[in-house]
Amino acid sequence: MARILLLIAGLGLIGAAAYWFLAAPSAAEICPLDDSRTAPSGRTLDLCDVVYEIQPNNDVWAVVRVLDAGLQANAGQDDHDWVCETWGLAAMEKEPRPTRVVVQIMAEPFVRGEPAPGITQAIEAYSAPGDTCQWELL
Repeated sequence: MARILLLIAGLGLIGAAAYWFLAAPSAAEICPLDDSRTAPSGRTLDLCDVVYEIQPNNDVWAVVRVLDAGLQANAGQDDHDWVCETWGLAAMEKEPRPTRVVVQIMAEPFVRGEPAPGITQAIEAYSAPGDTCQWELL
């Protein structure tokens, strides 16, 4: 009887551990930053996070991830430019200095690098010579 109880308890612990490791992260875990502002389009954009990614050529890109819960199609270029100027330029102050700012506007939060079928996204890239954002082909 004691063995059965130990077996049941052990299976319960294993199940709880598996759930904890495999459960999808919450929106707060994906988007830990809390900064909402109104973009030129009048839409409210929420800064989700800034991710620094090392590219195969060893360049560093600052990926500024922004949430626009009402994003239906492609976000306007003015909003991308504004995100770069508002949050992207500050992200360039990290050492080593990133060579590019990538602005990712998304309709729903999701883990960076994982597939996100069905989630609308708009992505633009910029260089930042001096204190300005210059659009570049990604």
